[in-house]
Amino acid sequence: MRRLVSRAVPGSLEGVSPLLAPLLLARGVDTPDKLHAFLYPSAQDLYDPFLMPDMEKTCRMIREAVGHGESIVIYGDYDCDGVCASVIMLEALKSLGAHAEVYIPSRKEEGYGLNTAAMRLLAERKHRLMITVDCGITAVEEIALAKSLGMNVILTDHHTLPDPLPAADAILHPQLGGYPCGNLCGAGTAYKLACALSGKQILPTLPLCALATVADMVPLLDENRTLAALGLAAMSDTSIIGLRALMRVSGIRGGEAVTGQQAGFQLAPRINACGRMETAQIALELLSTKDPARAAELADAADGLNARRKSLENQIQEQANAQASALDLCTERAIVIEGEGWEGGVVGLAAGRLAERYGYPTVILSRDGDVCVGSARSACGVDLYQALSACSDLFTRFGGHKQAAGLTLPAENVPEFRHRLSDAVARQLEGRTLMPETAYDGELRLSDITLDLIDSLCMLEPFGTGNPAPVFLLRDVEALTARAVGSEGAHLKLTLSQGTCMLDAIAFRMGMLASSLRGICSLAVTPVTNTFNGHTSPECRVEAIASMQRCFSRPASDEATVILQELARLCRINYFSGLPAQLEMLPEPQGDQGTLYLCRTAASAARIAAAYPQLDILDGTQADPRAYSAVWLCDALAFPGPYRRVILCDGLLCPQEYARLRELLPQAEVLALPRSAELNSALMLMRFSIEELRAFYVTLRKGVSFDRKDPRTDAMLRVLCRVGLTDDAGHLQPAQPCDPAADPLFQLIQGSEP
Repeated sequence: MRRLVSRAVPGSLEGVSPLLAPLLLARGVDTPDKLHAFLYPSAQDLYDPFLMPDMEKTCRMIREAVGHGESIVIYGDYDCDGVCASVIMLEALKSLGAHAEVYIPSRKEEGYGLNTAAMRLLAERKHRLMITVDCGITAVEEIALAKSLGMNVILTDHHTLPDPLPAADAILHPQLGGYPCGNLCGAGTAYKLACALSGKQILPTLPLCALATVADMVPLLDENRTLAALGLAAMSDTSIIGLRALMRVSGIRGGEAVTGQQAGFQLAPRINACGRMETAQIALELLSTKDPARAAELADAADGLNARRKSLENQIQEQANAQASALDLCTERAIVIEGEGWEGGVVGLAAGRLAERYGYPTVILSRDGDVCVGSARSACGVDLYQALSACSDLFTRFGGHKQAAGLTLPAENVPEFRHRLSDAVARQLEGRTLMPETAYDGELRLSDITLDLIDSLCMLEPFGTGNPAPVFLLRDVEALTARAVGSEGAHLKLTLSQGTCMLDAIAFRMGMLASSLRGICSLAVTPVTNTFNGHTSPECRVEAIASMQRCFSRPASDEATVILQELARLCRINYFSGLPAQLEMLPEPQGDQGTLYLCRTAASAARIAAAYPQLDILDGTQADPRAYSAVWLCDALAFPGPYRRVILCDGLLCPQEYARLRELLPQAEVLALPRSAELNSALMLMRFSIEELRAFYVTLRKGVSFDRKDPRTDAMLRVLCRVGLTDDAGHLQPAQPCDPAADPLFQLIQGSEP
């Protein structure tokens, strides 16, 4: 289930098309000046770096250190933002003639941020000035130690401000002192310092600032948008040799404009992979080297590490999914998963994918002995930092912001942490159900999606956090074809039709719908282009399915066969658990979670889906721990999720069905409607008498062929096999005394309504 939310802001802008105006208004562009800055970003839109408090003091300290020949160390972070910030700062200091080096802690050995061992090591190396980038704002004790060891400290960071602040000599933070753009990333903050030192707004390291701004998922609005737009534009002919090499291995051809999506999904992961899988020094050297041959070598290494990261991430993801499917997300409001020895550099990515899939804040912990180290990702607007802060007494280390965080805690605290984090998220929600959301910007007809439209939407680039690629709702289009494509059929390829218009569409990670998505549906889509054999055409990328006509219809004989197969499974249950409570009328859903409408016939499933279109459709292939209220056309009983209320919409199939449900869902209330006419009809297609069974056995002995697709024939063969007169294929076995009337399957087939 996925909730669709309109983010369109009604209104008009002078000189702007009715299609683009709501998109711009939703992004805060509501004046001519803002419109010009948004559509045509330029260096004039960048703010004076000296509007940031402590900027003058910081520049003075750096110039004095350079003038005195003091050794300067840049203390960075191992992610894309931290590495880019480190290179930006290093190049700025080198341009002043400084003696400077970069120290980035090991993710595995030291973890995020400053640590006391590193402070002592840097002091022993005679560094007199330390400049932190993308870290340090919570390092009260570590900075105090650094100063006691004789180092001056300039702190530049962008993470959530603590109380108290560290006692650094100077602090540059975009949220201190009313700087106009309070959500710069770490590299953005470092870049503003570099600009202040140089007296220029545009520097050769601007592409690195743009890359980090996109990768760190800060809002691409205001100054961030300007930095990203100008930096991405400059990336195509950048003088940074390592960045050019990285673009090559990422499949980005030189001279072409680089998009925000390419920066975020092709370049940044390769930089991050270095720190995740081995050491961020690989990425640091790649982006700072002046040797083309060395840059090519390092870019290939980063590419290889990224491939290894993908493989490892998939392994962790598979194990994490298995754990998540066993949770009760009807009652819990956060996912906390723990694995032994999981790669710490990858768990954050796995947490992000789980959070996106389920729409729940997610923490994935890697356990090593008595300690768990993990990463957290938010979902559905939950302030993750606030929720984790309510559990901070359980952590030995913790830091982050609303969307993401890292933490370390004793393994013995994990159960309490799981409980308290869920409670903290629940308090924020105030009764709201967590559900994945897809926001859309407006509505279109299929015929509106043209190359001209896509060109006009490209004016809003670069896309990213705060300025996502526009999404539109297509109502009542017809899915003519649907087929699974990609590795293991993971994705869905569609042919859509509306009126006289036809268009292709691709739905990533929706391949499981290939057999059921047909007919009229409503989709949330992003218009994109597809180039094949030199021909470019418009296409839709499906972001979410708003509504669909599921294929609940099937031939009566097929339905009877499916029910017969279920009876054959259920007849193995040899105990009685009672009978469900009886209902006279179909009850309405109670809330978004917990109620399952279990149907045995397609007709019942279709009726209920039509009556309650807000219900999810359970496909039965994998349990959903969120247990969104759903319709289930059940072929075989299996654990569907932690449902609290099950409605047998076709009535009770047999007493064993109730017994099996009590096993699968011991906490659930099970209610049954009267036996439906459709279920009775299906049972009638397979029923037979003992006399008919004897006559059929005689025909088998005569070698007469049979059609097992006929439900009655199939039922008789199953009973004969169960009593030992035939094998599974219907071949005769040596005759032996038996009583088919005593067979449990025969009795279930012949049984009347309980």
